[in-house]
Amino acid sequence: MDALLIGFIWLLNLGISILNAWACGKAWAETKAHGGWRRFMTWMGAIMAASGFTWCYLSLITLIAYAMQVLNMHQAQIALELGYIIIVPGILFSGLMITIDSWARAYREGGVLNYGVAAYNTYAQIHNTYSAIEGMGSALGDVFKAFGGGSKGSSSSSSDDDAKGAAALLIIVLVVVALAAGILTTAAIIKKVAGSDPKPTLDELKKRRLASE
Repeated sequence: MDALLIGFIWLLNLGISILNAWACGKAWAETKAHGGWRRFMTWMGAIMAASGFTWCYLSLITLIAYAMQVLNMHQAQIALELGYIIIVPGILFSGLMITIDSWARAYREGGVLNYGVAAYNTYAQIHNTYSAIEGMGSALGDVFKAFGGGSKGSSSSSSDDDAKGAAALLIIVLVVVALAAGILTTAAIIKKVAGSDPKPTLDELKKRRLASE
């Protein structure tokens, strides 16, 4: 049952990341020409998508590494915590900007859908912030200890130190690979979607800009 729930959450996060990247791709060319806040918000969506992909990739390759006994349970946890520390600032910042934008849209345009989106974004931002406050301290402590912090004066052998160093290096490599894969996946989807849309004419861009003001 737990495996099914974890699999569902993983697929949900993957789907949301794909949707975010697709939406950024749809708006990419127009916001690039338009500039300003809309362009900034497109980048916020791209950061959120890349963070989601990174987490999906990291959790998958960490699970594979654990199943293959390349990492033990503690080392797999450290890999996930290191990835969490790296992506959470981007998630919180981009999430805050997206929430503020949804508030402004709800205020300007009204409507049940806009208010619903603003309410959901507010809940998600509060939840993510609370989770970060609750979990960031322990994650930082675990990662610091795993990478040698507080190990002075220990009686561990040279071979043990070498093994810990190799494990730490492998953890860093896994996190970097997941981060790079998340960014590249987001960029590929945005480029693919943006390239498939017909480019708006200058007159169309002017009309859309006037309509949005």
